[in-house]
Amino acid sequence: MDFALILTIACLSTGAYAAVGTTCTAEDQCDAGECCQILSEFMVASKKRAVVNGLLPKTGTCQKYTPEGGGCVTYDKMNGYCSCEPGTYCHMYEVPIASGRSARGAPMNRPGYQWISRCEKTTAGGGRRTPH
Repeated sequence: MDFALILTIACLSTGAYAAVGTTCTAEDQCDAGECCQILSEFMVASKKRAVVNGLLPKTGTCQKYTPEGGGCVTYDKMNGYCSCEPGTYCHMYEVPIASGRSARGAPMNRPGYQWISRCEKTTAGGGRRTPH
């Protein structure tokens, strides 16, 4: 009997907060550090399509933001993914590598370099940082 009471109280106390994977329609239904991830029906590759997809109300799930320094994809946010945490943006830049081939062995567009995308802080004025 005591175990059932403790289990019920534990479930009710955690029910006040949304857990990752909880169904949502707005950000305020998710915990701090999470967003309401509502995926686009059609994956976006342009801002024009993002406006059209934004006209239809949909449901999604609460998911964690990608923290600063974490890997990201530049079009994730337009496609409804949580992407980078607030105060950061997905920065894509080239870095030199030891060989002119990617990890899979395919030739690179610019030999000796690879593209990296990471969540980085925005500047104090709300703009993006300059490339490395």
